[in-house]
Amino acid sequence: MTREKAKAEDLLPEEAASALKANAGSIRKLAESADGKKVRELLGDEEKAAKALETGDAAALKQILERVMSAEEGRRLANQLKDLLG
Repeated sequence: MTREKAKAEDLLPEEAASALKANAGSIRKLAESADGKKVRELLGDEEKAAKALETGDAAALKQILERVMSAEEGRRLANQLKDLLG
């Protein structure tokens, strides 16, 4: 895959990608919520996070996830996404 933005269907099983597409509006609302904004802050440098994802840097991804999930906003947003995509 080139440096272009990856699409859900490129990274996820078909069923999961379909669920993301079907709930895109709701996911966008979550991302724009106060919790979503806080999680973006916790992610840190978006380029660094994207590169870790693209290259499969497990250590960097683990560190990012631990930082996000250690915050109440991150846990709450994760649960909302889980419920939405269930």
